[in-house]
Amino acid sequence: MSYIKEKDQKVNIKYLAKVANVSIMTVSRALRKAPGVSKKNIEKINSLAKKLNYYPDFVAKNLRLNKTNTIGIIFNDVKNPFYSDVLWAIHEKLHESNYSMLISFSNWDINLERENISNLISKKVDGIIMSPVSEKDDNLKLLLNKNIEIVFVDSVSDYEGISYSSTSHKKAAYIGTDYLIKCGHKDILIISVMPSASFSKQFLEGYKEALRDNNIKKNENLIFQLPNTSFDNCYKLLKELIKKKTLFFTGIIFISDFLAISFYKVANELGLKIPDDYSIVGFDNIDITSALNPPLTTINQSRKEIGYEAVRILLNNINNPKSRVFEKAINEPYLIIRDSVKKLE
Repeated sequence: MSYIKEKDQKVNIKYLAKVANVSIMTVSRALRKAPGVSKKNIEKINSLAKKLNYYPDFVAKNLRLNKTNTIGIIFNDVKNPFYSDVLWAIHEKLHESNYSMLISFSNWDINLERENISNLISKKVDGIIMSPVSEKDDNLKLLLNKNIEIVFVDSVSDYEGISYSSTSHKKAAYIGTDYLIKCGHKDILIISVMPSASFSKQFLEGYKEALRDNNIKKNENLIFQLPNTSFDNCYKLLKELIKKKTLFFTGIIFISDFLAISFYKVANELGLKIPDDYSIVGFDNIDITSALNPPLTTINQSRKEIGYEAVRILLNNINNPKSRVFEKAINEPYLIIRDSVKKLE
């Protein structure tokens, strides 16, 4: 495309329309990649805007519309690959809709979470996607009082005004525990986190239900709920349990693959073999689990689907404030059988 820029010519949307030989409305819609504009025109106009160093004044426009086209993200665990996968899915969908993200992490700290919330409110975000430290505390009331659209991920909500996108942690724990039992394991250790969190309660409930359905008596000594999702804390706990040899178990089910991987470190250091010495099952099916030695048997949950659904619900309520729908999007988990579980005679 050839064009001649006049000296001192101000490059605005009117000038772009003139050079591209289209209407101002077409330029506006093409720059936003809005429906109704051909792919050819979108490419042509965006290419021209780039050559002419034209940048739409979204700030002024958003001020007029009382919108920032920015979504706040608050996640608890920056190290867990589960959250990074969900975050990337959220980014993909927000980018498609011309929204940007402001990302923060609370690390299971109520006070830090409140700071993050206050910061996002001051930035006037249009909505927030978060994994809360607690599903019931004053931090959430602050958001609800400000009438900010919220969607939880990896948690459920009892608040009428908060939707969520998650996986059935109860079903996941049931599937994993039941599989271990069917392979002959009766003494099964469970490693969970955050006893007060809804997902942790559901995970423990699924574990107990699988034991009941298989007529296995629950042993409270085999239930461990860590205060956070720290890899190092889980590793230290497991190493101590194995070395002390005061607790008998043949199988372990973990609330996340991230924590399950800590047992591989323990096994390597103590000269143990998985699954000959201990059988283990994870939860998430993060990419690295298929490359472990042996590959980890795990419960799959679709991190992409969780992220996509969170964005769909949030933007639907932001763009349709008069017909807001509070949704409970539950992803169905399923078993991925690999080589980390041994069938006992």
